[in-house]
Amino acid sequence: MTDESTTDSAPTGDASSTHGGDLELVVEGNEFLVQGFVKGLFVSGPSYAWPVFNSEFGIKAERFSSVLKEWVGLAEHLSHFVIAAEALDLVRDALRNPRCPGLELRTIRPVLGASFDFTFAMYNAELAQQARAIFEKVPDGVTVADYEVTELLSEADKGVELYTAAHDYEMKGSGSVSGPFRDTLYVHEQARRVEQIAEEELALVLGDPLEG
Repeated sequence: MTDESTTDSAPTGDASSTHGGDLELVVEGNEFLVQGFVKGLFVSGPSYAWPVFNSEFGIKAERFSSVLKEWVGLAEHLSHFVIAAEALDLVRDALRNPRCPGLELRTIRPVLGASFDFTFAMYNAELAQQARAIFEKVPDGVTVADYEVTELLSEADKGVELYTAAHDYEMKGSGSVSGPFRDTLYVHEQARRVEQIAEEELALVLGDPLEG
């Protein structure tokens, strides 16, 4: 996985014609203000999929290396989050409202997919099976590539305490998960709940900016 989000070569389009899928929005403004404002729209508005904020779900924010040359000093004031495409009008129209000062929609980009790498080391058979289930029973459309698992059982060390250097059981694994955004996010969230799994931040695969 690379340090920056991968950008698909899809042509620039008009956000008003977007149907289905998910969109990443970048909004300039105080992070807590942006989150509170956007979440409030979904609480009181139509029943859309809940917005997913990068900072809350361990999602890597794209490095705006070239863009920041024009937006000097704005990096710490940019909030990244993902919404269902059908909710775009709700969010965009609210941000355009003159009664909403201090928040500005900077970019809209289609989310084409997501991915993350992971490793784990388990010294308990029950936890090991939990980890395997996360990566071996993924939703349809999600792929686990370069998946490797090694399992060792030592009779000589059987009964040795968990926090000693030797263990009677050991399982290590690694791989890379990729697929549709929300399904891959689900797997990533399952991995985040297991302390012994070291998962990288979820990297979004983004298309070209849409005209909004």
